[in-house]
Amino acid sequence: MTTKTCFVLLSLGAASVLFAESRQLHTITVEESIDDTPMLEYVKSKKNTDLAKSAKGETLGELLEGELGIENASYGPAVGRPVIRGMEGYRLGILQGDMMLNDLSAMSQDHAVGLSPRASERLEIIKGPSSLLYGSYSGGVIRSLSKEHENTLIEEGWHTDISLGGGINGAPMSGGLKLSVSEHNLSMYVNHYQNTSSNYKSDGKTVQASDTETKASHLVFGYKATPNQLIKIYVDLLDKSYGIPNSTKKETRIEMQQKRYGTVLHTKSLFQKLYDIKTEIQYSKYRHYETEDGQYDGLFDQEQKGISTVFHFDIADWHGDSKIEFTDNVLKVCHEHGECRELYAPLRTDAKDGASLLNYYNNTGIAFSHGHPMPDTKEQKVALAFTMKKPLESDEISFGLNTAFRTLKAQSDNMQETWIMPEEVDADFYGTQDDFAISASTGWWHMWSDSMSTQTSLAYLERLPSTSELYWNGFHHATESYILGNRDVDKENSINLDVDFLYEEGGFSSQVSAYYYHFNNYIYQSPMVNDAGVVQLDPFHLSPIWEIKEVGAQIYGVGLEERYTHSLDKHKLAYSFQLNLLKGELEDGGYLPRMAPFNATFAIDYERGALKSRLSYKIIDKSRDEADNETKTDGYGWLNASLSYEKKTSYGAYDIWIKGENLTDDLARNHLSFLKASAPLAGMQISAGVNFRY
Repeated sequence: MTTKTCFVLLSLGAASVLFAESRQLHTITVEESIDDTPMLEYVKSKKNTDLAKSAKGETLGELLEGELGIENASYGPAVGRPVIRGMEGYRLGILQGDMMLNDLSAMSQDHAVGLSPRASERLEIIKGPSSLLYGSYSGGVIRSLSKEHENTLIEEGWHTDISLGGGINGAPMSGGLKLSVSEHNLSMYVNHYQNTSSNYKSDGKTVQASDTETKASHLVFGYKATPNQLIKIYVDLLDKSYGIPNSTKKETRIEMQQKRYGTVLHTKSLFQKLYDIKTEIQYSKYRHYETEDGQYDGLFDQEQKGISTVFHFDIADWHGDSKIEFTDNVLKVCHEHGECRELYAPLRTDAKDGASLLNYYNNTGIAFSHGHPMPDTKEQKVALAFTMKKPLESDEISFGLNTAFRTLKAQSDNMQETWIMPEEVDADFYGTQDDFAISASTGWWHMWSDSMSTQTSLAYLERLPSTSELYWNGFHHATESYILGNRDVDKENSINLDVDFLYEEGGFSSQVSAYYYHFNNYIYQSPMVNDAGVVQLDPFHLSPIWEIKEVGAQIYGVGLEERYTHSLDKHKLAYSFQLNLLKGELEDGGYLPRMAPFNATFAIDYERGALKSRLSYKIIDKSRDEADNETKTDGYGWLNASLSYEKKTSYGAYDIWIKGENLTDDLARNHLSFLKASAPLAGMQISAGVNFRY
């Protein structure tokens, strides 16, 4: 242990009464979900106004990474997607309400999640059988919920919530306004938030293109038509502009837009058998541009229409939840240097389809493409799911089932004719594909005593491969890599085992979580190497080729979280410790890439009246057991402190806060990031803000 680490750990004990607000992620209000599920499926409610003073940054991954088993796959400060127990990308579902989020964040690491946590009311993290209600995801699902998802009108009267914040070294200058008005059977809710941040410094050096700007607006109208029915109409708008701090000399940026419109119909009961029925109809338009030196080199456009109905029912002693969903998703892509301000169909000549691809294939064995990297695709999916649970005297048993039917059509009209996949290489490349996947899970919760319980879930999961895993074939400027899809990849299937031990007595609580996931065909990106083990380069940009592979693999780990609270007169103290250990292995030998290094967090929370504080120190180990050709990362420490003061008056309540991140100014690189070399995490940041509620 270094002298620096010893000093920091001693400081944690010495300064417990001096530093700031209990980080809300560790004192989140935990309440049972609607269907009274045990701990794995608890709803963790998080007020969006707490994000600024509690999280490392503004992204969904930064908000949740303090939770046991959750890490943040960052790609600069604007991009942060959660990783749960080693499950990332398409193995983790992100929803807005009951509908799958229409974005491309799982497609590529540089794509930001298409929602702003500050425009949400609360988040749910769901694992176990109940997660199958929303899809088949090894990592479970994260649901972002707002006022339209509540089955009641807003509280009578009018209410406001105003927040302002700012800081140094890339900490965002931010402002938010929430306004709600409700009278009789009508209500209106407005939530607007925006922030802007400049380039930050790390290790005394400015990280170029690390700036970001976000604007998010959410509007909800509610009308109580009858005592049994409530209608809510919503509009959700998100604009995000951010730099990509990669190693290219030309500045790479992404301009992202998300527009979402929908109606939610809440019905208390129907046919005296079904209750809490929620039907949502949604239209969503997602688009983002990728520029290099101001030239519009790439455009992604995804349009999604969907309808879903969720309802609850009871059969004898069993409680059930069911969901029916239909989505129609159209993805269009443009890739042409300086020509992608809008989507367009390329000119057609008498050139032979696939002439260029066939030439490269004959010379290299790879059908290289320099034009549009993938065809336009249309995906129609029907999903049917239900979960059942039965409480016993000191047990609860549950199971879930999810079935998905998909029709996938590929259309190459957006591609230059010479770059179309020739029939000589793959005659069925653009053929319509019908797929079916079925997943099932069972769970057992048992109370061994008033203080101790365990819960176990076992699942067989099938995931249909995404359009990008199947069809992508070309260069991606933001990631500086050539991605080679695999049209023949099969649906991913795995057997997942999760076991959690929970103990709570007096002021002490403990949670031990162990998990083991076995994949028959784990789908992931891996560098393509020749027989000599040298990474292959594409002929256009001399960048590494990342191919989509499916391999047998296993991911397993354990998490530990201990917490002890006690009071000394008016002083409340809480000491906590968290440990995360994780490993990903290939069945034939070797390791999976971007597995989170071992890490441990020590924290002390202090509260006296209106004053709250938190001091924490996280130790991140160096990377171990890296995949072939994977960059190593060194270990580092992350010291945080925060302080807040909340006061209620006759005019309303206000909250003043200040926090510091990476106070030891360590050079830190996120091993989960593709940009670990060019975009280390920010050096020391200090930020402060105020929040007023009436």
